[in-house]
Amino acid sequence: MRRCQIQQSTTTLRIRRRMGRRAVLPVVASFVVLFGSTMAAERRAIGAETGASVEGVVKFDGSQPKRRSIQMKEKGGKLSDCHKLHKAGLLDENLLVGDKGELANVFVYVRKGLEKGKEYPAAKKPAVLNQKNCMFYPRVQGVRVGQDFVMKNGDPVLHNVRSFSFRNRAFNVAQPPKSEDRKKVFKYREKAVMIQCDLHSWMKAYFFVMDHPYFAVTDAKGRFKIKGLPAGEYTLSAWHEEFGEQETKITVGTTGSTEVGFSFKEKAK
Repeated sequence: MRRCQIQQSTTTLRIRRRMGRRAVLPVVASFVVLFGSTMAAERRAIGAETGASVEGVVKFDGSQPKRRSIQMKEKGGKLSDCHKLHKAGLLDENLLVGDKGELANVFVYVRKGLEKGKEYPAAKKPAVLNQKNCMFYPRVQGVRVGQDFVMKNGDPVLHNVRSFSFRNRAFNVAQPPKSEDRKKVFKYREKAVMIQCDLHSWMKAYFFVMDHPYFAVTDAKGRFKIKGLPAGEYTLSAWHEEFGEQETKITVGTTGSTEVGFSFKEKAK
């Protein structure tokens, strides 16, 4: 009887061991799949941050233009409360040129040459449009398809944000002082979408909806840098709200930096 009990215990132990191994197999397989997916995502993210870069300076070919003084009046000619925020006056920002011709707020992006259908890591942070001191900031920016586009009003006056979109659905949102942020998400690639405040007509800004991360906006020194571009031949474009768009062909290596320059001239009148 005792021998029979021992045999049964041994058999039960073997069965439990086999069942344990079988239970572990799905867990291991799930871990391998999850780990593999995570590593693939990390490789895609790293791919957008490593590789070669394209950088340069955009300049204005001509004498430094004088910035225009803005008459801060609402529709109907009434003086806007915005004048209380600018005791020394307000200058337009549609054409910002440095002492050496450096051109700010130029949107530089890869127009052609990227692998078709390729997916890129999603933007980690939202794109933000601030309404501050009765101006839109930034003046020009890029927004990724699917990225949150957040609109803020930091002024003590009422503003609205109207978009003049064509491919994406146009919108018009009012933002009273101390109101909550508003958010939009765009589905389609689109170039140079103008936004405007109807209450303060001088308030304008532009954004590009992009399906890839290879773009930049020039700073006050006209400088731009696009990182992580794969090796290949591309068409690089530069856009400015006053001067339009121009493009150039570039060849990018596997590493290092490719220097590119753009120069805009005033349009013939």
